Amino acid sequence: REEGLHTDSVLMDLVAPAARHLGEQWEDDRLDFASVTIGLVLMHELIHTLGYEVQDGPQVSGAVRRVMLASAPGSQHVLGLSIVSEFFRKAGWQVVLEVSPTSRELCRAVSREWFDLLGLSVALDGQLPGLPTLIAELHKSSCNPGAPVLLGGPVFVSRNLQAEQFGAQAICLDARESLDAAARLVTR
Repeated sequence: REEGLHTDSVLMDLVAPAARHLGEQWEDDRLDFASVTIGLVLMHELIHTLGYEVQDGPQVSGAVRRVMLASAPGSQHVLGLSIVSEFFRKAGWQVVLEVSPTSRELCRAVSREWFDLLGLSVALDGQLPGLPTLIAELHKSSCNPGAPVLLGGPVFVSRNLQAEQFGAQAICLDARESLDAAARLVTR
């Protein structure tokens, strides 16, 4: 990029062939699972970073409701979020599934685009103490500082926690519950 290569070329002419090369090395047993995984994570991070250079998402509220779904920093599981995202899509929401590994990157994501709703999946007990600070930082950084926050994830399943203690508006235990809460919290 510093030498003038366009972002599309970086993605198509460098990242895509590198991913294919990693796949070939995996298939030929020249690289182990951990090495391939690390390589793919780095590529995802690069793609994610390059994507922030173009602010093509809306900067203000629009006709279509928008939700950003993300794992709390430190979580690596996105299966549940993927399921929730499909429910939102089917209900007519525009969904951004954010895979940022740090609070700073999540804040940067909400500062670049308008979201009517934020959803955070929390997998680990150790993430709970930092949750109020993360939510406050997200609101402070957001194009929509009043966006309601839904919490979900495995850590809430066997606990009786209140959303308010984290600065959120609801704790949802499944995708249907998330849609119901979203309908209550975000109105047009």
